[in-house]
Amino acid sequence: MKVSLSNEAQADFEEATDWYLGELAFAAAEDFASAIEQALTLMRQFPEMGVPGAARTRALALTKFPYSLIYRVNANDVRVIAIAHHSRRPGYWAVRR
Repeated sequence: MKVSLSNEAQADFEEATDWYLGELAFAAAEDFASAIEQALTLMRQFPEMGVPGAARTRALALTKFPYSLIYRVNANDVRVIAIAHHSRRPGYWAVRR
């Protein structure tokens, strides 16, 4: 199944990566990017694996980072609408499509 990131989810990813880089945590930034890629691969294979949420969303938590991928499963694809930090601005992504 095709998996894509919305522009907002891409911006979330870049913001998180920039934070790690700004902290000079280069290995953490690389590990974060790898964790996101692994999550996307899992979503391709098992799109229903995330925890169901409001507005037809699902959440897939990363194991080593305090982030979840918030996404919707459509007929032909999976659309990631947010890469949300667990303790920052809860539910800010709810208005995203």
